[in-house]
Amino acid sequence: MVLASQAQHGMWITEATYDTGTAYHMPFAMWFDGPLDREAMLKACEAVVDRHPVLGCAFEERDGDLHLVPAADRPPVEAVSAPAPEALVGRELARPFDLRRGPLARFTLAEVTPTRHLLLFVGHHLVFDGVSKDLLVRDLASAYSGGPLPPLPMPYGAATEVPPQAEAYWRARWREVPSVVIGGAARTPVSAGRAESVPLDLPGVPATTSEFTRFELFLAAVHALLFRYGNAEVAVAVAMSTRQPGTSEHIGLFATELPVYSTPSPGTTFRELAHGLRAELRELNGFREVPVARAVGGIRPRAALAPVSISFRRRAADLTFPGLELSAEWTMSNHMVRSALHLQAVDGDDGLRLTLHHNPDIIAREDVELTGRHLRTVLDAVAADPDVRLEDLPLPAAASAPLAATPEPARTGTGQADGELVEQVRLIWMEVLRIDDLAPDEDLYDLGGHSLTITQISARIRKRLGVEVPFDVFLDDPTVAGVAAAISELRA
Repeated sequence: MVLASQAQHGMWITEATYDTGTAYHMPFAMWFDGPLDREAMLKACEAVVDRHPVLGCAFEERDGDLHLVPAADRPPVEAVSAPAPEALVGRELARPFDLRRGPLARFTLAEVTPTRHLLLFVGHHLVFDGVSKDLLVRDLASAYSGGPLPPLPMPYGAATEVPPQAEAYWRARWREVPSVVIGGAARTPVSAGRAESVPLDLPGVPATTSEFTRFELFLAAVHALLFRYGNAEVAVAVAMSTRQPGTSEHIGLFATELPVYSTPSPGTTFRELAHGLRAELRELNGFREVPVARAVGGIRPRAALAPVSISFRRRAADLTFPGLELSAEWTMSNHMVRSALHLQAVDGDDGLRLTLHHNPDIIAREDVELTGRHLRTVLDAVAADPDVRLEDLPLPAAASAPLAATPEPARTGTGQADGELVEQVRLIWMEVLRIDDLAPDEDLYDLGGHSLTITQISARIRKRLGVEVPFDVFLDDPTVAGVAAAISELRA
């Protein structure tokens, strides 16, 4: 399988994906209480690995493309003793994945007590998404119970070029909204950063109304709240499934993240806002498999597509493991976040279970907790009156703040590099871009560069200069001079 310059199924595969700490690690903890058969559970994990070949893959670069290839080893399935499970989770989450060697998933079965076990799965987001959690539990339950688990074919096909109509759609629609006002200040995510989490249960949100689904109500409430916070234009990145009938049974990456915009006015009613967002989502659905984070018509990639993001999924029905009681951590955090605020919602029969993941270097916990309380207030208000105007939502005056200036991200070091280093970097750029000349201050994206270009440049820099350049450097200063300065700082 080939992954060309645009990413397959919405994952933007770049050098950032290779070097982002745990930002793309997806942990999933399953706690079992009762007399667990350890041998049967380990065999069930092996059966899941055999059923889903993508878990045993790696990625390699050939001829300018990324190819999905068999991993050097099988995904590990290990049994350990873990009287302190928190330490085990921290260790397994921090263990890196080698995308060039693989595998990109691992299972660890830990005995906490003779009647309590933790099964911890950690997978790279390239081969795992939110819906994959439900499929993983389903297949584990089937295999543990002795049921058949036939292997599936590789789920991904060859990447295709972006259709002209999709490129035209995004070219006309894309808008940079790098910051969001929350708590009276502009918050700007520059790179993936450490995350803290605030749990929030929303039991009163109706599953559906005569007009809107629970997701549509939730999305509109987030837009309404951000508007009241002082954001004249609201941009929220929404995770959307790209599964088709032929891939509905497959573990893998079948999700993309797309920005949803709104520009309401104070007199806009919540009903009008929700209808407008629904119309935009329906139009956007026609292009959901086309990743936005590609240099299309001058679009530049960022740490996140929007400073606020949402993942929302319906929980599958509970499954039975004979003799065991299962408790799964459906919103488990990897302790990294790419946006300023990420709202992870799991839709169940008892309402919404929400986790607000935030970067404490950008937003303080008390501001996030207050945001959660305000969101509950909005949902309660629109449940009572969906025609309430946004300006009349019962929020305190402090919730409506003037748009603050966007702070510039801080840079460290001297920001300078010697002429020889600049020339070395310049030659690498010319090779990759296949051009005869360029100035040190020319912008990479203006020259036609994109995510794969950055991967190739970074690989050559690593091989020739012995320096691993973080992807954020290409966002902050996408010039030869800027990259050379960063290399100089990293060497120092």
